[in-house]
Amino acid sequence: MERRPGQLSGGQQQRVALARAVTSRPDVFLFDEPLSNLDARLRLEARTFLKKLQLDLGITTVFVTHDQAEALALADRIAIMRAGKMQQLGTPREIFQRPANTFVASFVGSTSMNLIKGSVAGNKVVIGDHHIPLPSAAHGKVTENQEITWGARPEYLAIATEPVPDSLDGIVTVSENLGAAVLLTVDLNGDDNQVQVVVGEDEEPAIGTSVWVTIEPRRTLLFDAEGLRIGD
Repeated sequence: MERRPGQLSGGQQQRVALARAVTSRPDVFLFDEPLSNLDARLRLEARTFLKKLQLDLGITTVFVTHDQAEALALADRIAIMRAGKMQQLGTPREIFQRPANTFVASFVGSTSMNLIKGSVAGNKVVIGDHHIPLPSAAHGKVTENQEITWGARPEYLAIATEPVPDSLDGIVTVSENLGAAVLLTVDLNGDDNQVQVVVGEDEEPAIGTSVWVTIEPRRTLLFDAEGLRIGD
């Protein structure tokens, strides 16, 4: 209260501007990266505050951010933009689980979706030497030998240390501690592809361990040659 605007830090100026906007009670809020100058702890606190405030006031809010975690946490609906064009409009769950194209799939999420080139053979996807189940949403929507990109989020995969049918076998080459979880990079046997898998901290295998990456077909996706999602 005793300092002029020019004496405030960038984060303090941002919070003052945010408070002024909120107290004016407009019909619509337009926030252009309002949390960008805050440190990590304050960003989390401010994010929670903004979410509660918006729910309490019931005022329509347009929130621009490059932080995918902010978008997923705050929004009821998200518009993903690229080079001035909307790539997808949907709920956070739709954006995360059913990305419209490979750009959205790789852009959204704390870990990018695994995206691997392959082809269709009957009710299987062929990736190098591996044959894995066709995603549930793609049944009846693809043709034999069609070139596709297979997609699966690391959070929706699991590992086994014994052979499992319809899995991807490989070697653990990288292990990254995420706190309560671990992000594994698995080099697939027989080709140059890799997949990433999120596992619990008590499931972390040693580097060099042979593993089998297990797959739920309902949790995987296919994208066509233009990068568009196949199926509903």
